Amino acid sequence: MAAGGSGERHFVRAQKRVRVAGFAGGVAALGHGVLVFCQVGSRWHVATGQHLPEREQPGTGRKKAWPTAVILDSQRVKNAATATGATVGFDAGKLVKGRKRLVLTDTLGNVLASRVLPANAVDGPAAIAFWDEVAAAHDLLGQVQVVFVDSSFNGVFREHLAQRYGIRVEKPAHVLVEKTNFCIHAWRWIVERTFAWLSANRRLSKEYERGLRHANAWICLANIRRVLKFC
Repeated sequence: MAAGGSGERHFVRAQKRVRVAGFAGGVAALGHGVLVFCQVGSRWHVATGQHLPEREQPGTGRKKAWPTAVILDSQRVKNAATATGATVGFDAGKLVKGRKRLVLTDTLGNVLASRVLPANAVDGPAAIAFWDEVAAAHDLLGQVQVVFVDSSFNGVFREHLAQRYGIRVEKPAHVLVEKTNFCIHAWRWIVERTFAWLSANRRLSKEYERGLRHANAWICLANIRRVLKFC
């Protein structure tokens, strides 16, 4: 709550707020506004070094402020009629026409970084380009020691992180729950839960956006919306 009982709720501290000029109505303006909020949200979590609300300093019995273990996975999502062209691909393995979402989370399920690609992008090379771009600018990844992945990343991506960053890439083999048609593996279920959280947002149930940056911005907004519940 803001001082004076105005009833306003802010996810950026007063001294870190950024003045944003107003923009006209319309679809193009809405897309511009989404990108602005995406940049502000990233600056709040990354550039200013602020840790997520649920994470506490070491010694308090809760998670460390900066994660040492993260989880990477991809999700294929079908596209709507508004998402067409080169930004859409066909995944022959999953038989899905649409896009692929690369999502990096901590062990609480908070989204640390994400990228949206055509569905035909290969997981290994796409993850290498994604990590090289994110690791160079993401303060919260400075203490990462291990990345949990599935078998699709357990190849060139593992070798790249070991040689360039000295980070272990592991595929969890321990089965927590075994069902008839699938198994729930340790650590990997956390990112699957995050995918479920994201898909609960109507705008993320399919790929509606024409541009990949706009599609990724909605993932950032959905994560901000969930994190605000714990502020």
